[in-house]
Parts: sequence; structure tokens; C-alpha cells
Amino acid sequence: MVRCIVFAIFYSLFSLSVLGQSAADRSAEAAPIDTDQYSLHTTGSQSPGTAGGGVSINRLRVPGKAWQLYEKALEAWNKQKCADAQHEAEQALKIDPTFPDALTLYGFIQASSQHWDSAEESLQAAVRSDPNYSAAYVILAGVYNTEGRYDQAQEAIERAIAAGAHTWSVQYEIVRVLIGKGEYASALAISDQALRSKHGKLLLMARAHALLGLRRYSEAATELRAYLRDDPTGEGSQNARDLLQQLEPLVSR
Repeated sequence: MVRCIVFAIFYSLFSLSVLGQSAADRSAEAAPIDTDQYSLHTTGSQSPGTAGGGVSINRLRVPGKAWQLYEKALEAWNKQKCADAQHEAEQALKIDPTFPDALTLYGFIQASSQHWDSAEESLQAAVRSDPNYSAAYVILAGVYNTEGRYDQAQEAIERAIAAGAHTWSVQYEIVRVLIGKGEYASALAISDQALRSKHGKLLLMARAHALLGLRRYSEAATELRAYLRDDPTGEGSQNARDLLQQLEPLVSR
């Protein structure tokens, strides 16, 4: 149940800006975290927040029309027009079936609808097409985490970091791996460090789940209240309220 709640919130709030960076040349500044002690390592030389370790040949060969359709798909998704976004992504892939960005976006859309097999297939195709496209690895890690495939999620995160990804979403997926493996204290350490850098309110939810694993129910409730205080009416807030309500009998003991 907790896993489903986390995934629903993640895919309702996760920013797709990382998918648009290769088209718009944007970068989001984020401090990398020290992951060596958790068997995760940084080997990439790219700037934090970049979409990948350079422009691949496959990306350079993408026809302009496919890029236009991809950008329309991004725009539709950001306007919460999921069907339109999927249609535009599919049209882009008809022009170029190996277009890494469109494959990643399509996989993201499939994951948001809980079509796991289709999502994984598309994301795997994206990284085959461009092994340095970190956005695909991050989203693939999210799928694996949600399915409880934590070793594969960790591997995907390591590939994302090696490709230059150091955004809050990477930190979030690291925390999810640690929670999934029962390493709650390590998950708290990572989330504490990330929160000090103010990366991603979803880490408050991840922190709450780590505290739940440690049976520190009162502290978990405090994190959920903080999450709701930051975004009382946004998507995911109702799920946080539901979890908080389930905690009330445990907190009152």
C-alpha cells in the first residue's frame, strides 16, 4: 500500500524538465550527495542536472519533425493532457523509433498509467539507443523501485549518476532503494542531507516512510504534516492525509 501511495505521488509531482533539457539546453543546479558509503558512486563528469553525458549520434540524427512532435508532447503533458501527450510521443516515434527522448517520455507516460511492462520496454529501448541519457535511467529506477526490484533500481541509479545526473529525483530514488532494502537509517541520512539542500518536497514523504520502517510513528507523522504544510492542496496531498490518518492510532499509543 505504501509503495503504491509513494508511486502515485511521485508520478503526479515529478517534473519533466529533465526530459526537455536536451531540446531546450536547460540545467537545474543541484548539489550531488555523498553516496559512496551506500554502495552508490558518482563517476560522471557532466554538470549537475544535465540530461546525459553528451549528445549521442542517435539524437543528432533525429529529424526536426520528430523533435517538434516531442516538444508538443512535453507541452501537452505539462498541461495534464495525458492522451494528447501520448499521441504526440507516438507520432514522434513513428518518424524515428530510436529517438531516446521520445522513448523516455513515452515510458514515463506509460508508468504514470501503471503500465509497467510497456514503460520498462520503452525506457530500456531509450538507454539502448543512448546509453548516456540519464533521464531514462532515473525514470527506469522509479519503475523498478515501485515494483520492488531494488537491486535493478540501484543499478539504474548508478548509471544515471555516471551519466551526470545529480538532481533531487536521483536522491529520491536512492532513498526509495534504501527503504525497500530495509536500510532505514541510511535512508534518513540521505534524505536529511538532501533536505538541507532543499531538493524536492517528495523527500519529506520518503523520510516519513523511512521513519515508519523504524517504527518512529510520531516522527513520521511530523514529516507528513510538514509535507502537507508545504503543499496543502496539491496533487498527492490527499494520499498524504490518508497515510497520516492511518498513523493516528499508532501515534496516540
